[in-house]
Amino acid sequence: MSGVKPYTIQRLRGGFAIVWYEGDKRHRRQLDSDKRVNAEAEARRLWEAADETPWTIGRILEGYISHLAKSDPPSLQRRKDAWKAMRSFWGNVEIGMIDDEMCIDYRASRRVADSTVRYELLLLSTALNWAKKKAHILDRPSIWLPEKDAYRIRYLEREDFEKFYEAVKSPHARLYVLLGVYTIARPSAILELEWSRVDFERRQIDLNPVGRRQTAKRRPIVPINSELHEALAEAFEARQSDFVIERGGEPIRSIKKAFQAASKRSGIKATPYTLRHTGAVWAAEAGIPMAALAQLMGHDDDRTTQKHYARFSPSYLKDVGDKIAEGRRRR
Repeated sequence: MSGVKPYTIQRLRGGFAIVWYEGDKRHRRQLDSDKRVNAEAEARRLWEAADETPWTIGRILEGYISHLAKSDPPSLQRRKDAWKAMRSFWGNVEIGMIDDEMCIDYRASRRVADSTVRYELLLLSTALNWAKKKAHILDRPSIWLPEKDAYRIRYLEREDFEKFYEAVKSPHARLYVLLGVYTIARPSAILELEWSRVDFERRQIDLNPVGRRQTAKRRPIVPINSELHEALAEAFEARQSDFVIERGGEPIRSIKKAFQAASKRSGIKATPYTLRHTGAVWAAEAGIPMAALAQLMGHDDDRTTQKHYARFSPSYLKDVGDKIAEGRRRR
């Protein structure tokens, strides 16, 4: 059982066995456990103990992401995407090779923003912590990080939004755009939305699936405005599955390609997350209180909302300016 290879747990002689392949050759080994949950734990221990290959960064990241997949956190897909981008540089690197210079070289190799590289290196750091806790490694190096970028809200002015929306061709993508800007929901919440949570009578959408535990990234109940109501009603009549965003009866796992195509056609660069920022900025510009906007965005309190969107409100620091003017007039 050398090397990190996938395996399965199967029934065998009234109990369970671990089954794996080396090339085309099938192997299996009887396990002592007679319950599946115990058999899975036993197989995991056997597999890790039998693998004598070094704990390279590739093996650590793969193990850490597999560990995360068991609880399926909202950040799982983003971490998978980050590791995919990191793999060619870090995959075969051994722990003792890592130092500040290597991290800086990695930064230089990536043609992306500092914030993206910072996220990737933080993922590496977290995975190393996991490996040390699991006793896969004895010690872990410190990880150099680039400075934080000044956070800049990327949103569309109304004219640019119309140009972009006009360039979106497929019906499912056009519906996604309206949901994105009017509900201010996170992309994953929109892609996972089912018709059972769209209340046409009350004109509300419950973004949180049944059975999903609310996390720090809360999924609230949001209103449906008239334009979105009309678009949803039309899509509901033509539906081919339980999912609101679908194509050919199948749910859509990613909307990025449709956005890239529309960005190219319109000359207006936008991503799924741009719509969330756009809706929030428009709401702030319309004078929506930060507390209400925080509820709509699924923020636990309005401090995060104020930090990013308060400056777009017409009342932002208005009282301060008025008081300064009053003091001048009294002189």
